[in-house]
Amino acid sequence: MNMKKSIAVSALAVMLTLALSACGSSSTTMNANISEPSEATEQLVIHAKNWEFDQEEYKVKLGEAVKISVESDSGFHGVKIKDTSFDIKTNESKILSFDKAGTYEIYCNIACGTGHTRMKAKIIVA
Repeated sequence: MNMKKSIAVSALAVMLTLALSACGSSSTTMNANISEPSEATEQLVIHAKNWEFDQEEYKVKLGEAVKISVESDSGFHGVKIKDTSFDIKTNESKILSFDKAGTYEIYCNIACGTGHTRMKAKIIVA
């Protein structure tokens, strides 16, 4: 009887974990703050190298369609905007527009070596 109870509790814990992770998915945040227009009016090229981005802050105008790309000066890197579904890798680009002003944290989304966790910067939307 104890074994059945243990299995039931474990199954319930797994289902609860899955439900909570689905509720916290980043697609909701993405829809609230970022859209993906078909054409860009500006371009933002983020240069990455082991283990830093070329700037600590990047500025983008609120509502402006921007083509964001990442170029690597050393190693293989990418860019993820925290709490959104936006992510690109070296030599990729996406067009997006921010509909909410604020500061958005970006980080490298490719495990690029010992300094990977230090690869952070900000996009400031105003």
